[in-house]
Amino acid sequence: MTDAEADVNDWLWFFPLAGGLWYWWDTLRTKEIARAAGRRACEQKGLQFLDDTVVRNRLRLKRNSRGQVQIQRRYDFEFTSDGERRYHGSVEIFGSRIGRIDMDAYRIPDSTAEANVVAPADERPRPDNVTHIH
Repeated sequence: MTDAEADVNDWLWFFPLAGGLWYWWDTLRTKEIARAAGRRACEQKGLQFLDDTVVRNRLRLKRNSRGQVQIQRRYDFEFTSDGERRYHGSVEIFGSRIGRIDMDAYRIPDSTAEANVVAPADERPRPDNVTHIH
């Protein structure tokens, strides 16, 4: 083995290591972008973003609108509209750009403060304050 071949072999480990470090760093950055996008979408709709986290669901290569191949990642998150039920949402990231945000249909809670309040005794139905329709 010549000195030149030995030098090349010594550097062969560098490229996979550098690629792995770049991918790890890019994944952390993209996850933070997705988390912020999910939280912002919930805040704009008056919903609660649950667990303050997203989970990567999909990873693939896909062409963007300019025909360039980019990494597409899909992150899932959960939210609630009423504090009782969990609903699912997802954020698609192309490279480092937000592609789209999808959210399940959710229940809109009654916004009146009186919805769960029992009427005072003098306002409850009695035979003399009920109108009967025939």
